[in-house]
Amino acid sequence: MDRLAAMHVFCVVVEAGGFSKAAQRLGISTSSVTNQVAALEKHFGVRLLQRTTRSMSLTAEGQQCHAQARRVLADMAALEASLLQAAGKPLGSLRVDMPSSISRNLVAPALPRFIAAYPDISLRLTVSDRLVDMVEEGIDVMLRIGEPQDSSLVARSLLTMDYLCCAAPAFVARHGMPRSPQELDQFSCLHFLYPKARQVRPWLFQDGGTGEPYAHTPSAALSFDHIESMIAAAQAGCGIVQALSVSVLQPLREGSLVPVLQPFRTRGPDLWALFHPRHLRAAKVQVFVDFLTQIFHDDFNEN
Repeated sequence: MDRLAAMHVFCVVVEAGGFSKAAQRLGISTSSVTNQVAALEKHFGVRLLQRTTRSMSLTAEGQQCHAQARRVLADMAALEASLLQAAGKPLGSLRVDMPSSISRNLVAPALPRFIAAYPDISLRLTVSDRLVDMVEEGIDVMLRIGEPQDSSLVARSLLTMDYLCCAAPAFVARHGMPRSPQELDQFSCLHFLYPKARQVRPWLFQDGGTGEPYAHTPSAALSFDHIESMIAAAQAGCGIVQALSVSVLQPLREGSLVPVLQPFRTRGPDLWALFHPRHLRAAKVQVFVDFLTQIFHDDFNEN
């Protein structure tokens, strides 16, 4: 038994809240997860988890093991990063989490370049917008839109985005173009709902790129809590949409959407790369963040 690997599996079981969820997170079978935990219990000669068909809880020994195993795994990760940096060679496993629009529109299409340049890095990319504990979930680099809230993490701004209004060419041909944000009230518009709050995201504008941004949110017959579905509806001619530039980059390039109210576009939030301070000097983290910076620069300069 690889005790370090077994401790990692045990920690994931605890933090995921179950064996099947841990198996999904680790990308292995549930039976393999069960066997690893059982082998760890046999090695220590104690029961770490109380298990029934419906619930799972830590024993007192399990709580102690989990706390110390996390420290051991963190120390090993720090040691690995330090030694790899000293060797100057980016290699090892790299776990990255990012929003779906960033992954689909920008990162995934460029990954062949990264893989070719760094064949010794094993990249695992997950997609989410939720707040996560990077240490608990084993994430090396996390991309998030908006000002970072966790001051314990290193934050690097990768991209400044704008809010853009767009519509399908066929929609513009039928209904014309609004000349000001106030005229949007005369057009069919599509709203984005914040998934948790179920509140409409305000539409923001700036006159001629100067002055303070202001909100003017038109009425809408259609609302979505999924940005890609909202954009697909706009491409189908359902109405005018306002979204971050990264979300409509590809449709604008393809011509399935055209800009609306360009003189009133306004700056949106930044995209940030977040990582733990202990990864600051890790070669694999540095090269991946540098890679992201380059592809975002190339994509938006091209646009």
